[in-house]
Amino acid sequence: MRWAPCVALVLLAGCAAPPPAVTLETVAEGYVRVALQLAQHDPTLVEVWRGPESWRPGPRVPVAPLLQRITSLRQELAQVPGSDAVERRDYLAGQLKALEMSARRLLGESSTFAAEALAGFDYAVSPPNEGEAAMSREALARELPGTAPLVTRYAEFKKHLVVPAPRAEALMRAALSACRTETQALGLPAGESVELAFVDNSPWDGSALYLGGHRTRITVNRRAAMDVSRALRLACHEGYPGHHWQFMLIDDELVQRRGWQEFNLAPMFGRHLFVNEGAAEVGADLAFPDEARAALYREVLFPLAGLPIGDARKLVRVEGLIASLEPIASHIISEYLDGRTPHDAAIERLREEALTLEPDALLTFAERYRSRVLAYPGGRSVVSRTIGDGGATALRQLYVERPFAVR
Repeated sequence: MRWAPCVALVLLAGCAAPPPAVTLETVAEGYVRVALQLAQHDPTLVEVWRGPESWRPGPRVPVAPLLQRITSLRQELAQVPGSDAVERRDYLAGQLKALEMSARRLLGESSTFAAEALAGFDYAVSPPNEGEAAMSREALARELPGTAPLVTRYAEFKKHLVVPAPRAEALMRAALSACRTETQALGLPAGESVELAFVDNSPWDGSALYLGGHRTRITVNRRAAMDVSRALRLACHEGYPGHHWQFMLIDDELVQRRGWQEFNLAPMFGRHLFVNEGAAEVGADLAFPDEARAALYREVLFPLAGLPIGDARKLVRVEGLIASLEPIASHIISEYLDGRTPHDAAIERLREEALTLEPDALLTFAERYRSRVLAYPGGRSVVSRTIGDGGATALRQLYVERPFAVR
């Protein structure tokens, strides 16, 4: 009878419940949970969670075991059958990779700006084309003649376009209305709406928060000078066909129709951030190409702002030339964060080479958010390349057919 305990142990082992199967659902839930836990250490990682309350974290857990959990989730994801929702697998893989980088940074690990961009966005940072940048500055010098430094002339040009404070809200509402009209062709659900609020204490120039039910609150920083260019860019970027439109697509197509709860999370990291910000920038360009934008400035926004309509076309040309200098600014930030360019030299270069009007604020932002500054210029470039000549319809497909799949 001495063998009986051994038999009993074998039988018990055989009856033990097998470990739960790894599925995209379990990995997605694990991703959300660990992202919310890591956000307890760095609140800038997650803007909002709109999913089940039971997924919210309890007491704060140290970062080291959270990093281990992220690594485990990446391994579990690799075990999921390859035929299961490829686009969802790719999305989770990219988000977990970016989240792992964030955890390592919280533990004090350092990496170059380029390595962070690759890990966080799958974006390879390349040197800017100095020749093209020089041509853009020469063209700007012709648009803004004078003997003062070019950045000073640009600042003076922008100053003349500032809207008196009492007209700022009316200007923003007119810009939002125009952006909404141009987005109607993409399909807007009945009853959708945008709530506009001007605040004094926002760290952002503008921001959008999805309230659910096709409603979004757009917050505008009242302390930043309002000009017609900023009004239109904010209206399109935060509203139509920018973040408000994105929120509705994600909610309707990915959360409600497919049941992918991870898209109830609004992460400020990874491909999600990169594509959302880049698509919002591209959407603004698609809604109002140069001629249409000049017409809107001339016929609606300039008169509403009490400005002479003669500068409408010039403003469009200047906007395009300034945008072409964004890669220069990103490169200078990269060198600054990697310790290759001192602070004062970076300030001077941003002013002279990228015509940045508030270089101190930009560097402060970069110090806090590091490679996330690439979400705007880098995301814009990648999204534009991905949709090609497909226009706004292809922009919609970026959220519906292959969500967040960019190249």
